[in-house]
Amino acid sequence: MPLIFLINLVISFIATGLIWTIQLVHYPSMKFIPKDKFKDFHTFHSQKISILAVPIMVIELVTSFLLFYRNTNNAYNDFVLINFIIIILIWASTFLLQVPIHNTLSMNKNEKLLDRLILTNWIRTILWTLRSILMVCFLGLLSI
Repeated sequence: MPLIFLINLVISFIATGLIWTIQLVHYPSMKFIPKDKFKDFHTFHSQKISILAVPIMVIELVTSFLLFYRNTNNAYNDFVLINFIIIILIWASTFLLQVPIHNTLSMNKNEKLLDRLILTNWIRTILWTLRSILMVCFLGLLSI
């Protein structure tokens, strides 16, 4: 099994676990932060979550690109293409939806924006989950 695939597989599971924790626990818990403490909390959250999320997302992007770019087995074309498209969609959702919401929330607490953040984050949660499932399916193909 190629090292790039193994790294991509492991990082996919890490990203999926992280996004489910954020979706089910962390983002909803923001509703319990008092309005006068929210700005400080959000600054803390943004700084600390970036330490985890940025390297994970960059490693995932790079290894997915390498799997796509270096693919020499036509039998795997669909897999590597779908895998790479999912990563692009995750990045698009992150920077077109979640980051702008976080930028606004960094100024003050807004319940409607928190609801929108939770709702739009389902896009990434579903995509990362699908990607992990895809990776397991592909692992099965490699084992045959």
